[in-house]
Amino acid sequence: MSQSEQRILDTHIHLWPSTATSSSDHGWMTPDNALAKRHGISDYLSITSPPPSGFIYVETDRYLPSASPSDIPTSFFSSTPTAEAKEAVKAKLSEWAKQPLEEIKFLRRIAEAQPDPGDGFSEAEAQKMKGCVIYGPLHLAPPVFTTYLELAEETAGPVLWSKVVGFRYLLQGKGEGVVASMLSENEDGWISNLAALRRGRDGKGWCFDVGVDVHRYGYSAMDAVGKLIRRVREVEESEGVGKGRGVRFVINHLAKHPLSVSSPTPSPHWLSALSALTPDPQLSIKLSGALNEFKDAPTPADLPTLLTALSPFLDHALACFPHRAMFGSDWPVCNVGGPSGEAGNWGLWRDLLGLWMQEKGLGERERESVWWRAGCEVYGVEI
Repeated sequence: MSQSEQRILDTHIHLWPSTATSSSDHGWMTPDNALAKRHGISDYLSITSPPPSGFIYVETDRYLPSASPSDIPTSFFSSTPTAEAKEAVKAKLSEWAKQPLEEIKFLRRIAEAQPDPGDGFSEAEAQKMKGCVIYGPLHLAPPVFTTYLELAEETAGPVLWSKVVGFRYLLQGKGEGVVASMLSENEDGWISNLAALRRGRDGKGWCFDVGVDVHRYGYSAMDAVGKLIRRVREVEESEGVGKGRGVRFVINHLAKHPLSVSSPTPSPHWLSALSALTPDPQLSIKLSGALNEFKDAPTPADLPTLLTALSPFLDHALACFPHRAMFGSDWPVCNVGGPSGEAGNWGLWRDLLGLWMQEKGLGERERESVWWRAGCEVYGVEI
């Protein structure tokens, strides 16, 4: 099948308008950051040739003034909080999560095909967005998280809310041991909030996208997530949740394993951590993000070298998650470490995965699973 005929669902891209390009919008977006400019659908489609059939938007780590909102009234945590207490909490969440809610407003304009100046999309281009993974503060107490979901839905409106397919709360960059402590000390709260995702979307459920980074922060967070997933399954089983009906987890970017041209060997820890999750049919993985993970030299620009460095990781991911491994570009973040320039990195990653599947001798159905079927099934979208 030629590239022009190949259906592709890009399961991991980021967008922001020209009005959200400073550190007050994204804390990580310093003035010298190469990503500190508009990245709209028009910009994305200009470098994807041929363009994908659709994409899944993933939240962009918008600015928050603190880890959690402060001064939540104790009366809110009673079994029957007053309407006044609930409105007070909504007001505090609106102030604390101003930027994530601005992100939702931007996505609403896409979903409703009503661009503002600087948004970077046309009405026709807006149709490419098949689903959204938005910010979800699952670390908050369950009553506060539930209130945030209500606030997010009110902000989104019905058209966008129908396109929300998942939530992400980044578990990377928190510091050594922080995620493990957070998940263990508030395990019941996390399990309750994840159960809310399972019941969402009119019973179809929302996914939880898992963002961990073993390259920069070690294995503590990855191990803690694995433990949490196993605990979630135990609770679901005790509650009579049928197999295949539990909350869906999606591991982003191969968990960001460090890569090396000189030593293309996955660590035993990474191999065993993924293998331990293999039996769970509600777990998936994105083949994405790898262009930023080369540690000892610039990311190679030629496909044979890239293939040699990445094949052991891609092979293991596919073996662990057959029919649940999906293409994602991580655009425009792929341009940070990508070697082929803003116009070429998306195509380089697509070509690399195509060559890898060809070299493995995958059949048409298996290739389609990576390109679009797995993403459509996991996120519940159509292209």
